[in-house]
Amino acid sequence: MSGSSSLPETFYCTKPIDFSKSVDTSNVKGKSVIVTGGANGIGAACVKAFAEAGAYVTILDINEKLGSALVEGLKNKGYHVQFTKTDITSWESQLSGFKSALTFTPKGDLDIVLTSAGLPGNRVGSTWFDGAISSSSEPEPPTTKVIDVNLTGSFYSAHLALYFFKKSTESGSQQTSTPLSSKQLIFVSSLAGYIPFYHHLDYAASKYGVRGMFKALRHSTSILGSGAPTLRTNLVAPSFIRTGMTSDYEAGLMQIGIELGEVEDVAVGVMRVACDEEITGRAIAIASRSQGGVAGDRNYDLGDDWEGSDGGKAALESLLNGSIKGLELVGYN
Repeated sequence: MSGSSSLPETFYCTKPIDFSKSVDTSNVKGKSVIVTGGANGIGAACVKAFAEAGAYVTILDINEKLGSALVEGLKNKGYHVQFTKTDITSWESQLSGFKSALTFTPKGDLDIVLTSAGLPGNRVGSTWFDGAISSSSEPEPPTTKVIDVNLTGSFYSAHLALYFFKKSTESGSQQTSTPLSSKQLIFVSSLAGYIPFYHHLDYAASKYGVRGMFKALRHSTSILGSGAPTLRTNLVAPSFIRTGMTSDYEAGLMQIGIELGEVEDVAVGVMRVACDEEITGRAIAIASRSQGGVAGDRNYDLGDDWEGSDGGKAALESLLNGSIKGLELVGYN
């Protein structure tokens, strides 16, 4: 870590990610992984990547049809994947899902939790206000579904991850093959948590909130106790990614020059932090790949720390050099 020795530890910055370093996916072989929202989109791409690396993957998602189909396809290829229908907004439902992951792995343990469950936001603008005012003499409460899924759901996931990480340590079910291997919590936020995403109050609030949880835990590497595995907390912040969430407005985004990334660009970023024990407390921006390039070739470290001006320097540079385009313009009018 860098910084003056007279400063508190929370002022220090961990080492930025070296994207020239190759990713050794064998480091997650045999590990127990939970992916929330893993039935489709970004989550499904990450499920596939973890499964292909030899992990035991539990999908927690409410979409039983898509989740079951994904599991069937991966199991037919010999991978270890299961689906547990889960309402991410329910503590009891998530608790049940986490318990199912413990029984799925041979070790009865939990190693990695990826919080990828999410919903798109609702735009607040003049039309919304006109409709609300003309339809009733009193305002109707706005829906909190996006915040419930994106933020509260991730909050539950983080608490359950820490609980079961700690419980497995205290019960003595340590990892025998790789005793120094960490426990990991990987948050999925968004570049909308770094760059203004005008008029999308619920989405921006939820993604800034997820980023806040990451920053609150990023230095808590010894939170599981003395002699226990290290806790590594990292974050990925995708730009616009081509999924079912963006399909309705993909054409409009492309018309104003916004490039969409692919789910594989996100999966590459997730696997980089999951497989490299040296990466801790870092946030990766997921940008669309270069023309004719490979997945993740324009992903970069956001520098979401004191030295990087809380991600401000890297985000501004990426806007100026065109690595990400137009996020700050969407919904401006």
